[in-house]
Amino acid sequence: MDIHCITEERVLLGESPVFSAEENCVYWIDILGPSLLRTDLNNAETMSWVLPSAPGMIALRGFAGLMVALEDGLYSFNPPTRKLEKLAPFEEVHTENRANDGKCDIAGRLWLGTINKTDSTQSTGGFYRFDSRLAATKIGSDYRIPNGLAWSPDDEIMYHTDSRGGAVYSYDYDAVTGERSGEKEFFKFDREKSGSVDGAAMDIEGGYWTVLYGGGKLIRLLPDGTLDKEIPLPVSQPTMPAFGGPEMKTLFITTAAQNLSEQELAEQP
Repeated sequence: MDIHCITEERVLLGESPVFSAEENCVYWIDILGPSLLRTDLNNAETMSWVLPSAPGMIALRGFAGLMVALEDGLYSFNPPTRKLEKLAPFEEVHTENRANDGKCDIAGRLWLGTINKTDSTQSTGGFYRFDSRLAATKIGSDYRIPNGLAWSPDDEIMYHTDSRGGAVYSYDYDAVTGERSGEKEFFKFDREKSGSVDGAAMDIEGGYWTVLYGGGKLIRLLPDGTLDKEIPLPVSQPTMPAFGGPEMKTLFITTAAQNLSEQELAEQP
């Protein structure tokens, strides 16, 4: 496996890589920037746009531009014009929360978690589902760091985790109604030994790929919940993998530089 850095851009907390086949680029975010970035895979040039608050995730919109989850709601963003337009607010009880990991299912619903923006040990986070009209339904409460969203290739299983707990959970999923049920523990990581499970991606064989923040590893789990691959990375704080490239066989992984020493920063790309 060839592992290399595709940009010289250094960020504090990179997250949410999204591959655009149309533009042959990767959009991603720096939560602490706060900024949105675009790395052109043709020439490795990276552009960035400053955002008004911390972004939690991004997704490509079907007709144009991006959807960006900021601290107070969902926004559309048009990179060429830099136009940022609010689409829907967050109806959060906890005003100290911000958006975190989120993805769209096969039907276009957005699933999104929230996290305490000043103290990630607090269980104030929630888990939401937004329908096509961007109406929100609260699915879960008492999360610390909701993460690791993915769906099986047949869209019948949903995966999710709370990074602070270390367990990845699977659910029976109805793609027609958007309902999940039957929570099961899919895999459990020992945070003290391996680091925190973070973002995730799904391959066409049903392999669940995730990264260990603080553990510096890329992990692949089989559909039956057994560990298939454990790949050391040249960075200690990977945050999220995403498939892309001409045949969707390349994994793009965002990383974080926050809390690293000068020596660690020099040693890690």
